Amino acid sequence: MKPNTVTIGKVSEVAGVSKTTVSRYLNGKYEHMSEETKNRIRAVIEELDYRPNSIARSLKSQKTGLIGVIVSDVTNPVTVQLIKGIIDYCSREGYQVVTASSNEKAEKEREYILSMVDRQVEGLIVVVADYNEFELLENLRASGAKIVLADRTINKPIFDVVTTDNYAMSKHAIKTLYDVGFDVVGLFSSELLKSNVRLARYNAFINQSREYIANPEAFAYVLQGDQEEGYRVSLADFMKKNAGKKVAAFASTPMATLNLLGAAHELGLKIPEDLGVCGYDNLHWTRLISGGISVIEQPFYEVGIESAKMLIKRIRNEIENNPQYVELSSKLILRNSTCIYSNPL
Repeated sequence: MKPNTVTIGKVSEVAGVSKTTVSRYLNGKYEHMSEETKNRIRAVIEELDYRPNSIARSLKSQKTGLIGVIVSDVTNPVTVQLIKGIIDYCSREGYQVVTASSNEKAEKEREYILSMVDRQVEGLIVVVADYNEFELLENLRASGAKIVLADRTINKPIFDVVTTDNYAMSKHAIKTLYDVGFDVVGLFSSELLKSNVRLARYNAFINQSREYIANPEAFAYVLQGDQEEGYRVSLADFMKKNAGKKVAAFASTPMATLNLLGAAHELGLKIPEDLGVCGYDNLHWTRLISGGISVIEQPFYEVGIESAKMLIKRIRNEIENNPQYVELSSKLILRNSTCIYSNPL
């Protein structure tokens, strides 16, 4: 990497702002800073290839052999598989992995990212907590940091990404539910604002459902948080609107699936006789409840492998500069919860 002699003074001069304002931007202190000012500073940093000293130190030629991994929830079983894939590949390539969990909080994510930069990691793999909060990641990327986003994406195609086919597989699942004989399929989802993954699944539901019903939006229940009462009320509304029809519920996350099953139990609904259920992620309990829950199984171990592989290639300058996007295929597993005929699917 070529030496960089651009100073914070030069950035402030070209951007037409004070050094203090540039410093506040670099440290993520955006209070009272307009979007126009933030965008101007970001553009100048990229144009001048400016690297703040604390970041530049971690990007010099010396090798630490450390990879930083920040996930959204380390207690999630699928996250465990992702981390295992990262560690297995990194170990084979001679790298050690430092992990942290943001607990779905953008401020914790930021804290851990800066901490790992201070530890001079050679690159970062991040499962973003909030796809709307990524200024720090942009700043790091502009400074030369190697970053791969795993599982979750953001709206700007500026990072290397390894994810799964959330949109295509959700459309396939909805089509399958209608094809096996359900009259109406409803969506039950946690809030969309913080997750491009849930948003992709929501859009897939709406677009695919329009081929079968006129008003899919009326049966898309997006709940704030994972409130059990909210699922009970929403499911009761769904059943009332579709009385006498064969109905199924598509849950966009494992927690939504659990809450949906709990709500069905409270309402005295039998699965699949009264309600078909299909959800996400092939966790162990999905094979046990109600004779088995139909699920979309995502290859999270492979996502970990591919994320680590891509990052190490970046570190070794083995791939082109343009951001890389890898989308791995998931699998729809049909079980008893969507079997509405006498013969199992």
